[in-house]
Amino acid sequence: MHRVKVSELKIAPDRQRKEFEPNSIIELAESIEKLGLMHPVVVRQVDGQYTLVAGERRIRALQHMWLMGASVHVGGEYFEDGIIPCTDLAEMDAIDAFEAELDENIKRTTLTWQERATATSQLYELRKLQAEKNQTPLPTVADIARELSPDPEHPRGYLEEGHRAAREEIIVAKHLDDPDVAKAPTRKEAMKVLKRKEATNRMTTLGELVGRTFNSSMHTCLNANCLDWMTNAKDDQFDIILTDPPYGMDAQDFGDSNSKTPGGHKYDDSLETWHPLMEGFARQSFRIAKPEAHCYIFCDIDNFHMLRSLMRDAGWETFRTPFIWVNPTGMRAPWPEHGPQRKWQAILYAMKGKRKVLSLKSDVLTYPSDTNEGHHAQKPVALFEDLLKRSARPGDNVLDPFCGSGTIFPACHSLRVKATGIELDKGFYGLAVKRLGALK
Repeated sequence: MHRVKVSELKIAPDRQRKEFEPNSIIELAESIEKLGLMHPVVVRQVDGQYTLVAGERRIRALQHMWLMGASVHVGGEYFEDGIIPCTDLAEMDAIDAFEAELDENIKRTTLTWQERATATSQLYELRKLQAEKNQTPLPTVADIARELSPDPEHPRGYLEEGHRAAREEIIVAKHLDDPDVAKAPTRKEAMKVLKRKEATNRMTTLGELVGRTFNSSMHTCLNANCLDWMTNAKDDQFDIILTDPPYGMDAQDFGDSNSKTPGGHKYDDSLETWHPLMEGFARQSFRIAKPEAHCYIFCDIDNFHMLRSLMRDAGWETFRTPFIWVNPTGMRAPWPEHGPQRKWQAILYAMKGKRKVLSLKSDVLTYPSDTNEGHHAQKPVALFEDLLKRSARPGDNVLDPFCGSGTIFPACHSLRVKATGIELDKGFYGLAVKRLGALK
């Protein structure tokens, strides 16, 4: 044991993590006076000068004892005022030296979140080593959190945050060799990066497993009235519903450019027909969707709020505003001689349960039209893929009850999700079957 004058001991100004509580210093001083100093202060000798490694709180307690006229002793050996009993770091065993070094590091106020995470993880590993050495129960994350935030006077919320911080620090410390994790501005942002990466890895693994056996026979294409089919379908089947139904905008009177030309929409697209159709769709879609599901519905902006109300009444939780699909190649001109080309359409987004998205993406989607397969309202495959990528995991089940030319099939196939498409019109059903049959 070394005897070092307190006046000659160097204490780094940035090593302490917080102010010392005076009452705790007095209590420690009383304990030392009664029982003696159980653990001498730890120092490191550099170029003949002693530098404090661990024990500043003990030094303050000794200074209080000197002020009050009390004597300091270690195992019956007394030390005069101003002299501190010390242990040199170089003379300690590996585990004790590790703890002393860690104590020095973890109490610095200038630690970056990365350094703090490393120190917390090291403390956790140290306590496990000590538990194994002493044959005591292994530490928990809560134990580490209490050690780092030991003040019992803190409110419960503070302690819970300390527990969360310690848990996250121990987790992210194992991934600091990942540049994306290490360069995050905060620990919380690093956790978000790590979670995103883990989700991507799980998706990749799942995709590989599903992809080994996935083929076009896993999709289903039906020529049927979708409401009749949905009414007889089993509950809780589909993870995602993605569909482009009638809009209720009298499209039967329009051509593809919304000008008054013949052809195009062959069905009754009046509001009087649309409303009961979508009311039945909303009710049945909620029933056959799984407890946690997403729904994407293309719609006309005039009827967006009516559709939103129908979906909410059926039980869906609906997003307040529509997604917008921007089509740079769109040629629609409702007022050919007086107004602009219309290049966007609305999409209603709804949720059942609390299904989380797989990626947080924009509500504005820009995709040009595909080569037309023979359907006036055909949507791009890339657009459907974008929407599916927000929600669908490999192996999920997707329903499109108004599948038209069958865009849903190549979109789902590329993502290894199973599609069920329903189309009433026999001609469009033929197009969908053709697209399904072309899948590899």
